[in-house]
Amino acid sequence: MKKRLRKKMKKQEELIQDVAVFISGDYLQVKCHTARKINPEDYEFAFYTYQTGVAEAINKSKYTSFDTHQVLLKSGGEYRVKVFVRHRGDSEVTTKISQPIRKTRIVDL
Repeated sequence: MKKRLRKKMKKQEELIQDVAVFISGDYLQVKCHTARKINPEDYEFAFYTYQTGVAEAINKSKYTSFDTHQVLLKSGGEYRVKVFVRHRGDSEVTTKISQPIRKTRIVDL
């Protein structure tokens, strides 16, 4: 019986497939990629942006229907984004943290 449960668990796709982060100018842009089999209208997304060395999130968004988010970065450093995906029906929340991304600032001397 346990082996059957394990196989079923492996077959289920994770809700959040990937959290893509990239920098465009002074903005950190985030895209949450979800499983293909879900209906996007049934879910809401929130994004918390963290900078390495800072304990609290530097930016917190409210839940919206958009799976993308953009944050103005005021300083260089390493950043991560934690994505929260909430089902509208039962309020079940799933989270995933992005890979770190580094913003460097070039200064003319």
